[in-house]
Amino acid sequence: MPPATLLSAVSPREVIKERVGAGEPLDDTPAPYRNTAQAAGVPALPPVEVIAANRMGFGPRPGDLDRIRAIGFEAYVEEQLRPNDADDPLFLAKRQSARLRINYAAGNGYPALDELRPLTALSKPLSELWPLGDFGIAMAFAERTRPLEEARAETVLRAVYSKWQLREILTDFWHDHFNVDARSNGRIYATWPLYNRLLRQHALGNFRVLLEEVTKSIAMMYYLNLVSSRNTAPNQNFARELLELHTLGASNYFPNPANAPVFPPGQVSTGYTENDVRQIAAALTGWTIAAGQRVGNVTLPNTGQFIFVPQWNDPAARTVLNVPLPAATSADPMLQGRRILDLLAANPSTARFVCAKLCRRLVADNPSPELIKRAVVAWQENLTASDQIARVVRVILRSPEFAATWGEKTKRPFDYTVSFLRAIDANLADNGGSYLPYSLAAEAGQQLFAWPPPNGFPDVSAYWLSTNTFRASWRNVTVTLTNGYSAIQHNLRASLPPNVTTTRQIADYFVNRILGRPARPEVYAELIEYLRGTASADAPPSGTTAEVTARINLTVARLCVSPDFWWR
Repeated sequence: MPPATLLSAVSPREVIKERVGAGEPLDDTPAPYRNTAQAAGVPALPPVEVIAANRMGFGPRPGDLDRIRAIGFEAYVEEQLRPNDADDPLFLAKRQSARLRINYAAGNGYPALDELRPLTALSKPLSELWPLGDFGIAMAFAERTRPLEEARAETVLRAVYSKWQLREILTDFWHDHFNVDARSNGRIYATWPLYNRLLRQHALGNFRVLLEEVTKSIAMMYYLNLVSSRNTAPNQNFARELLELHTLGASNYFPNPANAPVFPPGQVSTGYTENDVRQIAAALTGWTIAAGQRVGNVTLPNTGQFIFVPQWNDPAARTVLNVPLPAATSADPMLQGRRILDLLAANPSTARFVCAKLCRRLVADNPSPELIKRAVVAWQENLTASDQIARVVRVILRSPEFAATWGEKTKRPFDYTVSFLRAIDANLADNGGSYLPYSLAAEAGQQLFAWPPPNGFPDVSAYWLSTNTFRASWRNVTVTLTNGYSAIQHNLRASLPPNVTTTRQIADYFVNRILGRPARPEVYAELIEYLRGTASADAPPSGTTAEVTARINLTVARLCVSPDFWWR
C-alpha cells in the first residue's frame, strides 16, 4: 500500500501507477479495482426501496432510501407518477446557476467569443431557435449546436438533482423509443430543446398524443426525411420506422404478404407488409415543416412550424392494415394520416411491443410474459386516458415482479455515471460541472442524443458488458474521487456522522448509504482491509487526516466499481 499522502498530492494517473506497483505495467485501473466484471453470482434481493431508487430513478442520493421507507413504496410510486415542476428546488437552483463555456475564433461575419453563458437556449421559443439552423446566416458552429449542448447539460442536472426521477427515466426511455440522432441535421440540433421538452411533457401522458407530436416534430421530420416526402416520390423512411420501431414492432413485419395474418375485411391487421409501408408513406406526404420552400407560385413561411401542404399530398383512397381509408377531402385533408396514427396507437401489437419495452426498462431484460400481459391490459383499457402511460407504468411498478426482481439488469454508462454522482452527493460546479458527466458517459460508450440508427440505445445488459465500458467507468470513478475533476466536487469524509469513527463503522455507513443492503463478503473485506491501514478494523483508520481522507475516497470508489453497484 502506498503512503496515503501521495494520494491527495499527485495526479490521478500517478495514483493509479502507485496503486498498481512499480513492477507492473501502467494501466488506468488500480489493482483493487480489477476483475470486478467477472460473474458475481445471483445477487440477493434487496429491500423494495433499493429497487425503487435504482430502477424508478438513477440511484439513491443520501436520505432517499430513508424517505421511501418513511412514506412507503406505494406512496412513493404515486408521488413519482404525478411530477410537479414547481416542486423541484434543488434542480431548479442548479439549472439557474449553471454556466457553460462557449468560445470560438472570429469568422466571416462574426467576432471571436469566449464567455461563460447560462442555459438560456433551453427556454427559447422556436422563433429564436429556428434561425440557428439556417446556414445562410453567418454564425459560429458553436452557436448552432449550443441548444443541443445545453439540453445535454440540463439532462445531467435533472438526472442528478431532480426530485422527479421516474419522469427522467421515462424521458430517457422515450428518447430511445423515438430515437433521433441530434447531430444529423442543423435544424435538429438547433431546435433540440423543443424535442427534449416534448418527450418529457408527454412521458407519462397519452401514447396517441405523443405519437402525433413526435411525427410532426422538427427532429423526427428531418431525421427520417418526412419533411421532404412528396406525392411524386414518397419517402418511406419514416413510415417504415413508424411501424417497425414506434408501434407494431419488427416481429410483426411480413415481407412475404402470403405469410401475413388474415383478418376479416375491415378488421385491423396486427401485422404489416411492404404495401402498408408504401401506403402510409403516401398518406403522410404533405406533412412537413415550413422552411421557406416553394409550392407552385407560393413560398411557405420560414418559421419551423409544422404545416400541411395539400399540393404535396396523395389523397387517394387506400387500405392500411386491412382497413379501408376514404380519400382525403379539402374539409379534412389530414384525415388519412391521423386515422393511420389512430390505428397504430390502438393496435394490439403496439400495446404488446411498447409494454414489453417498458417492462424491460423498469424490471428485467427478459420480463415475464404475465407482467407484459397485465401491462397490455392496462394499455388497452386506457387508450384515450390523458395519463395512459402513467397507468401502465403504475401496473408495472406495483407488480409482484417489480419487487421480486433484482440483478437482471445492469446500468448503462449514463445511468452508472449519474448513479455514482448521486451516491457521493456530488456538487456539480456551476462552471462546466453540468456538462462533464455527459462527457464521462460518452467516454464509456453512451453519447446522449447521438445514437446514429433509429432504434435507440440498447436496453439489455449484454450490450454494455464490455471491457471498454467498465474500464472507462471505473477510471472516471477513480479520477473523480482522487480530485481529478475540479468541476465535480465532493467531501465524503465531512458527510460522516460524528459517531462514525472506526473503520468498520465508516465502511458500514457508506455501504448502507450507497447500496442500502450488505455488500458481498469479498467486497466488504476489501473495503475494510484497505481503509484500516495498519489499525484494527474496530479502531479509527491509521494515518494523518490527509491519508485517511484519501483512503475513504478510494474505499468508496472500490464500492462503486463493484458488481454490487452496477446491478439495478
